[in-house]
Amino acid sequence: MNARLTRIVLMCFVVSLCVSPALAAGKKNKGQKDPTAPIKKKLAAADLPAEALAKANKIVDDDAPKLKQAQAKVDAVLTADQMKARRQAQKDAKTSGKKGKQAQAEALAALKLTDEQKSKLSAAESELKAAQATLMRDLRGALSADQLAKAGLKTKKKKNA
Repeated sequence: MNARLTRIVLMCFVVSLCVSPALAAGKKNKGQKDPTAPIKKKLAAADLPAEALAKANKIVDDDAPKLKQAQAKVDAVLTADQMKARRQAQKDAKTSGKKGKQAQAEALAALKLTDEQKSKLSAAESELKAAQATLMRDLRGALSADQLAKAGLKTKKKKNA
């Protein structure tokens, strides 16, 4: 009986050693959001042909590392308190009915950035916008304008149309 109990305890210990690294690996990116998730969600919800959907998902997956890296740089510039203040300012702007540049200006003012942070944030945001533009350009090459509209993805507006 005592040997059986020892074996059970030993097996539980071995299982816990095997499972704990797997659980820890699953929580590695807990605080970070996937910047491609909204696009993938829109593509999945759109009524696209299977071939077009597969092409679009492949493009999103190919461009995902660049987007994640650019988003990480933006997030690295801000402290936790600044991110919290930005989220709160965005919520307040939304509840007061402000949109677009007004809401963005309020969120930026709430950050109270240093000069160094302003320059780093500007560079990181421009890199993020470039990565987003690359993704959209690639999607425009793979999908028609109607398919992009079905997916709810923005397309460039022609000035004199």
